[in-house]
Amino acid sequence: MDDSKDLRFFTLVRSNISNRPYRNIATIFAFACIAATLFSSQYLVDGAQESLDSGMSRMGADILVVPEEYAAVSQTIILNGQPSSFFFDETNLEKISRVSGVGKASPQIYIATLFASCCAAPVQMIAIDPENDFTISAWLKENPEMKLGKDEIIIGSAVIQNVGNDLMFYGHTFHVVGILKQTGMGVDNSVFTRFEDAYVMADESELKAVKKLSIPPGKISAVLVKVEPGYSPQSVAQQIQENVPGTKTITPNGLLNTVNSQLAAIRHLLFGTTLAITLVSVPLLGFISAMVAHERRKEVAIIRALGAPKGFVIRLMLAESFSLAIIGGIIGIGAAALILVLFQDHIALSLKIPFIIPSVRALLVEGGTALLLCAGIGGISSVYPAILINRSDPYETIRKGES
Repeated sequence: MDDSKDLRFFTLVRSNISNRPYRNIATIFAFACIAATLFSSQYLVDGAQESLDSGMSRMGADILVVPEEYAAVSQTIILNGQPSSFFFDETNLEKISRVSGVGKASPQIYIATLFASCCAAPVQMIAIDPENDFTISAWLKENPEMKLGKDEIIIGSAVIQNVGNDLMFYGHTFHVVGILKQTGMGVDNSVFTRFEDAYVMADESELKAVKKLSIPPGKISAVLVKVEPGYSPQSVAQQIQENVPGTKTITPNGLLNTVNSQLAAIRHLLFGTTLAITLVSVPLLGFISAMVAHERRKEVAIIRALGAPKGFVIRLMLAESFSLAIIGGIIGIGAAALILVLFQDHIALSLKIPFIIPSVRALLVEGGTALLLCAGIGGISSVYPAILINRSDPYETIRKGES
């Protein structure tokens, strides 16, 4: 009996929605805009935060030491993987190692590859010393204890190639032996090789590449530092800058602050847009609901005259409004998700933030929040018209022939 009543109720809701297609399409579009804007803002913020959390947890190093004038460029390499080359004196490695609190120090050389026939892609190549490196193993998908051999490279998840195949950089052929886990940070667009192979590649580039690669002898680009237990990375970083002039230290907390400041502006913009659309949509949807309610006064009067209680009418109008809100919300979320996924790399590059697709749990929360907001707005905009139409006397409305 109750199931039959519920079935008739939902059939009536569906029929009422389909009888006014054009007006309902406009209502659905308004809800779609609200849901898409809110979902997009949450998606971008959560994606950037998850990328940063993932990258920082597996970074392995507590401090990155770079030439002072290239600090901003270094952050761009870490966060976005934008190719760049720079150097400072290798003697700084020994000075850094002697600073109190430094447990391990591992040098790196940054090599910006070219977009030309000599190179597979314009990615950031990073030369490391496998014997002293303590960071790459934390990023490997498989075989975390693997060591690089002659002419072997480990590539980031965004570099399109498979293990066992070859890639060419500056005319030198490398063999892919490992792929790093995806993080959404610059490491995804990086390639790692040994110091020895980088020097050989540079020597051969004059004959094999369209542009000669120069790696100055006695130079490195950066030093990764692992702090000893009991020492604060911030205090050790400060000591390094004081004891090794011309250097700048970058810590995970510093990167986090940088990204958070970038995200703050994006977050305010997107949530501000969502608020503005919501504030405009609520009175608009209320006006549409009031128009529909006025047009349906005779219809509602007949339902009331047949014995339907006032609560039934309110539930009917709220159900219609909620249905339109959910349909619009799902369409908006689906459209936003499609655009965000298709243009993910372009968006991350334009905003200059690390980014990874949020977890399933985060996506469910984001979508659920957007749908709840749409449902709430739909309910608020239709409550007053529903109450107003219920105040009229059904028999008087029928007698006057109002519609």
